[in-house]
Amino acid sequence: MHTRIIVTVVALALGAGCSSNSDQMAAPPAAGPSRKAYVGLFGDQVVAVLDTATRKVMKTIPVSAPDGLSITPDGKKVYVSSTDSGSVKVIATADDTIVTSIDVGAKPAGIAITPDGTRAVVTVGGADETVIIDTSTDSVVAHVAVPAAHASCITADGHWAYVASQATSAPAVVRIDLKGDGAPKSFAVDKSPRALSCSANEIYFTAVGLDAVEVMDPTTGTLGTPIASGGSPHDVRPTADGKYELVVSQTAGDLEFIDVAAKTVIASVPTGKLAHWITVYPDGSGAYVTNEGDNSVAAVDFASRRVTDTIAIGNAPRKMALQP
Repeated sequence: MHTRIIVTVVALALGAGCSSNSDQMAAPPAAGPSRKAYVGLFGDQVVAVLDTATRKVMKTIPVSAPDGLSITPDGKKVYVSSTDSGSVKVIATADDTIVTSIDVGAKPAGIAITPDGTRAVVTVGGADETVIIDTSTDSVVAHVAVPAAHASCITADGHWAYVASQATSAPAVVRIDLKGDGAPKSFAVDKSPRALSCSANEIYFTAVGLDAVEVMDPTTGTLGTPIASGGSPHDVRPTADGKYELVVSQTAGDLEFIDVAAKTVIASVPTGKLAHWITVYPDGSGAYVTNEGDNSVAAVDFASRRVTDTIAIGNAPRKMALQP
């Protein structure tokens, strides 16, 4: 039976809601022939399966309006939200076919999977809730009311999910207890959150109409000084060593490195037009960045801080996941 947890969002602030090629070097190494990447192509209404070794699209899987996309830690299943159909499609990576479709409600957006792979957290904006899926059965096991839920991140211990609420009159970041029965807690913010990063001791997030990255205390919801970016920052996530937060600027078309200790951008790497999403390599040495505006994926090496490869992928790439 489904459980339902109700969140009351307190309006403490007002805000509005929404949502170049470098010198070529060798592409990042793939760990064997099974290393694949999955890229949601919003313009083509498909998920592209990219062989990262050959740089070729092996297959496209029809998914209408593919928005959120995430892969289980064992690399066996990819979860993709189909925004216009109100469902989440589950792709088996063994043969790259859709094995099931899970009804979750109107306009599902972001998907995050717990570190142990047992739960998928789906933000369902049109239904004003976050849906929790048991990945062993691919069934919905809980609903959490979150107005205009847009995206989420999950802490490394799998205990908490932080969800962006883009409610027009009361934007907030909502903390959800994934392991216990603690009541959700809402932290009011000034502008509608876009993407979130659950780092070791802080929550980093981008917001609509803010050319900076916000830093939040995960316990109190207190905001620090915003970190200026190149403009219209979108995805944000930490490096494996925790020294940097990565953010893509859609205005500048680059990947920026935020020094966590100094709380400032200390380097940037041009990647392409309308940089959208960051997918860090499993070994932590670099990342792929999807460029929605020029239909490409850029591979960025962290040590040299340069683009090592640019791959044509299809129309309007957004979310991306790399098989571990």
